[in-house]
Amino acid sequence: MNEIQKADPEARRRVVLVIVFGTAAGALLIAGFGYFRDVFHGWLTSDPAETAFRARLAIGVAAALLAAPLVGCAAYLWLLGAKVLRAQRFPPPGLGVVRDTPVVAGTAAVTRGHVMQVVAVCLGVSAAVLCLFFWRLIGTLGGTALIE
Repeated sequence: MNEIQKADPEARRRVVLVIVFGTAAGALLIAGFGYFRDVFHGWLTSDPAETAFRARLAIGVAAALLAAPLVGCAAYLWLLGAKVLRAQRFPPPGLGVVRDTPVVAGTAAVTRGHVMQVVAVCLGVSAAVLCLFFWRLIGTLGGTALIE
């Protein structure tokens, strides 16, 4: 008979809180960007001698903001995959699940652990490539270098 790991009510609450606060933060960011767009444009173009540097700075900050969630997700998946590999069980012991989940053990669990780590590496590489693309874009803007 297959073992079932029962749903954890605390894990459900955490997931709901993450979704609610993540949605609120996203909505605030979108509204903030819309509200401050003219102020940002004014700052960006107010000093012609500094425009290239400011544009490069803005693009660099945007690259960091876009890459940070990818790196965070990659780290989480890598660590989760390592736990699965150590326990040779998915979900690993101590991991709260939001619904009743069949426990997978042995070779199938090890395969899942490796897949999680491969996905983590892909996310990390994607974040690095994203940053390299932005770095290349920054290099095309001319002016003084943002980072030398």
